[in-house]
Amino acid sequence: MSEQPGSDSIYRAPSSDTTFNPQGDLLASYVGPKNADYYANKFEQIKSGGGSISWHWPAFFVASFWLLYRKMWLNAFLYWIVLPVALSVLSVVATMSISPEAGAIVYYGPYLLIAFILLPMFANRLYYRHAQAKADKVASITSSAEQQAAELSRIGGTSNVVLIVIPFVLVFVLGILAAIAIPAYQDYTIRAQVYEGVNLSGGAKAAVSEFYLDRGELPADNTMAGLSPADQISGAYTNSVAVQHGVIVVTYGNEAHAILQDQDLVMEPDTTESDRLQWSCYSSTIARKHLPAACR
Repeated sequence: MSEQPGSDSIYRAPSSDTTFNPQGDLLASYVGPKNADYYANKFEQIKSGGGSISWHWPAFFVASFWLLYRKMWLNAFLYWIVLPVALSVLSVVATMSISPEAGAIVYYGPYLLIAFILLPMFANRLYYRHAQAKADKVASITSSAEQQAAELSRIGGTSNVVLIVIPFVLVFVLGILAAIAIPAYQDYTIRAQVYEGVNLSGGAKAAVSEFYLDRGELPADNTMAGLSPADQISGAYTNSVAVQHGVIVVTYGNEAHAILQDQDLVMEPDTTESDRLQWSCYSSTIARKHLPAACR
């Protein structure tokens, strides 16, 4: 696995001219011979305070593989499992409390930032801190330089087994994610289609409210409310928006999901207050999970 493409980088084994202090020799033992010179230079820059931020292409293109390849098991778990799960939970909360668009932003915004900017920028420092922690732990167990080097070589280096196992693990994980994501995406799509009808009803609500303020009664139909015919207030997923004695009925159809075909969303005015209408929203046929938060 090539970790740093480019012909301008010269890699040498730890026994080459690469200069390490005693602690650096431990880090070299942990890193192993693959790309030793590259990491030696990066580690020296980090220790001198000038290389905390750099760019690591493998972390950009194949972050999970690179983390596992370099035996950063915990970091790989956090990146591959904890991060998506945490963002999924936050996304569901945002979708249910705000909108599907907000849910998508909450998930993809942080994920793209972490996966394609922050991780590649700090990958070398992350690996340095990981190697440093391993070296410190081994150094605290034995004072023998030979034993330290042998132990770090054993627990460090790269994991070729992971490269063999990872495709099977990837298929397994993708299968689980698909089982979760496909129904979730379907629900997201249906909610987005329901929102179209809610948005289209906004003009009808304004017209009914204005009619009520002017005359003190509710309009019987679209014509009385000054609106276009019900079937002309439509969209990709909305068949019609009808005023029925002040009540607004949104009927779904056209390209809407099969579960929404010919289903109604009702906007009902409350005339308790004489100076304005209060609206409630409900549906007896559309599943609660597909309704906007205000309509549940």
